[in-house]
Amino acid sequence: MIHPTCREVLATVAASFSREIVPELSSIEARSSAATIEHLLRHVMLRIEEEGEVLMRDIARLRTLLAHIADWMEQTGAVSPESLSTALANEPADLWTLQRQGDEALRLRASLVAVQAQLDGLAGDWAGNEGYQALRREIGGYIGAQLMDEARLIAPAFSGRGPRR
Repeated sequence: MIHPTCREVLATVAASFSREIVPELSSIEARSSAATIEHLLRHVMLRIEEEGEVLMRDIARLRTLLAHIADWMEQTGAVSPESLSTALANEPADLWTLQRQGDEALRLRASLVAVQAQLDGLAGDWAGNEGYQALRREIGGYIGAQLMDEARLIAPAFSGRGPRR
């Protein structure tokens, strides 16, 4: 590991900024900008610690969800699962950077958005089907879990820390 770590460097910058610069600011605008900078520094430090885990968990959830949807499509013949099968077949082995993890999560989310549009188009014919309804609930559960993960990256950095712009 490289020392000091990115988190340690940012913590030093944040502490120095808060201790040396913020007390010297006199205008409301400057103090407001300083508060925003402090919030964002905390947010970046938190993301350094948590984002890889959040993204890998999101990728795993998306793969499971998309596989369930593809299985349902194949079993019912309601829609061709070909696009999902292609998306799931492309599993990169090089997810060791946050950028690559983020790219993979976005790619899989795009597949989910596309398949949601297909599922929405089936609502009239399949609304009473338990399997269809179970998929809709599973998609809702995924969205809720994703929002909770995002909150883990935002709330501790911003909530209860004063005003922000």
